Amino acid sequence: VYANYFLARKLAERERRHLLGMLAEELPDSRVNLYTHNPTPELPGVHNVGAVDYYNDMPYVFRNSKINLNITLRSIKSGIPLRGMDIMGAGGFLMSNYQEDFFDFFVPGEDMVLYESEEDLICKCRYYLDHDDEREAIARSGSEKIAEHHTYDVRFNEIFNIVFN
Repeated sequence: VYANYFLARKLAERERRHLLGMLAEELPDSRVNLYTHNPTPELPGVHNVGAVDYYNDMPYVFRNSKINLNITLRSIKSGIPLRGMDIMGAGGFLMSNYQEDFFDFFVPGEDMVLYESEEDLICKCRYYLDHDDEREAIARSGSEKIAEHHTYDVRFNEIFNIVFN
């Protein structure tokens, strides 16, 4: 329990800070924004925007950001991260670390993009920042798939079918 809750969160925090700092350094012409109430003086190239309301403001941020990163806790071995669903549902472009369960419902490169390493993340960020049409088409496809297959109505029907059949 301790390892999964405390250590995994601390490792994820360090990994996220490392990746954001690396992106800010490798992509100096792009603005790397971080939405958090925590101070980030160790990330001089990252623009700390401050916290925003997740339910009212964050969907706007997701939709209007060129790239939204999902960096999942390493202790999460299965499931689709809620952040990924939120990003795609808001119409944002999702770039995520590998999570096998994405493949059950989404097509990488069509609905969202997965990166496999630090180098891959940098290369893909460069590519999609330079290819607006592709990035926007992927964001649109992910959003449409969420709207068609991943609504509360769809999920409740699945639950009721399991429970009552």
